[in-house]
Amino acid sequence: MTLQDYLAAGALAAGVLALPAAWAAWSSWRTARQAGGKDRFRDQLQSLRDNQRALTRRMLAASPEHLRQSNLPVLTRPEWMRLVPFDLADVKIEWLDESFDDVAKFRRASAKVLDKIQIAPITRYSTALIEIAGLTRLFDGVIYRLVDVELTADSKRMVFTRSTYFADLDTSEVLAFEAQTSRRRSYRRRLRDPFDFRKRVAGLGIDTLTIRRDGERAGFFLLQRDPKNVVNNASMIGVIPAGEFTPSDVSGEAVSRDLDLWKNIMREYAEEMLGVPDAQGQGGRWIDYASESPYWELEMARATGQLQVKVLGLGVDPLPWKTELLTVCVIDAEVFDEVFAPVPARNEEGIIIAGDRRNGLPFNEATVDRYCRAHNVSPNTEACLRLAWQHRAELGLG
Repeated sequence: MTLQDYLAAGALAAGVLALPAAWAAWSSWRTARQAGGKDRFRDQLQSLRDNQRALTRRMLAASPEHLRQSNLPVLTRPEWMRLVPFDLADVKIEWLDESFDDVAKFRRASAKVLDKIQIAPITRYSTALIEIAGLTRLFDGVIYRLVDVELTADSKRMVFTRSTYFADLDTSEVLAFEAQTSRRRSYRRRLRDPFDFRKRVAGLGIDTLTIRRDGERAGFFLLQRDPKNVVNNASMIGVIPAGEFTPSDVSGEAVSRDLDLWKNIMREYAEEMLGVPDAQGQGGRWIDYASESPYWELEMARATGQLQVKVLGLGVDPLPWKTELLTVCVIDAEVFDEVFAPVPARNEEGIIIAGDRRNGLPFNEATVDRYCRAHNVSPNTEACLRLAWQHRAELGLG
């Protein structure tokens, strides 16, 4: 071998020997980068929760003027809020059997929101919430995906198809995280229209302001939401009950049988006021609404007029573009106390705010105004309170 051959062989050997060290250095750099990304995700998520009201107001102000109402912190179509409160039963629910294969495309588009944070290989918001933020109680259950809605004096209809909760988190709720972490908000600009429900998976939240009516006195109930157990409006004060429009379990029979707004509200009452586990969308058995408590008591009260559920409107939270059906349930004190008393101090989602005597915060102008102005009240809750107070005469509350 020539001298050049020896030198070349030596250089090759040195390079081979250096490979493990280079791999170790690269691996160490990658691990440090991922750890830094996870810290950034947690920090930004906490900042989102801390600044949620300010961010919501900013997104509201940046939205087209024709989608805003002067006294409400939600986006809405003008015709949706011109209606006086109407009975929940007036809403016609339609099912779309069409098969949608667009979720993967939506997720690819929304994955860019997390690119800046550098948490690869994680590309889904739902995964980051579980694996980084520690929200291990999140459950990827079936939801009813909203694809069309019409609320006018002549027609009240909502059209749904089948999807999953994590698809909603990954393609809609992620908008709130993007608002916190990006000034350009490319994903939001790509979607453009908050009411085009076919460009993302949009679950329906049902928010019910519960009012206990006792003669001339009325009291309402709220929930301080625990960020360890909830995603939407975490750390904020919300109405109780409130939840996703979902079937009671994942079976095909439940998906068909539970496509009913009132059944969903009853299950939320059972879960949030009474701690009934089978009401949480993960149950393995069917619910007998006709004979099980509290369902049959609530059904009977509604049939006799001692309980009334009215729709106040439909709004979209300007931060995560969460679509919310705003409702109010007025319950006579006798029925309320028989079914729900004593009202618990807390549930799995947070602390129940029920007033000194646990029979509700006074439903009067001063109390309603105080909570509407509070920095940690969710926009949908403020909307429910303002609309219920505005229409209190129609609701039989003064």
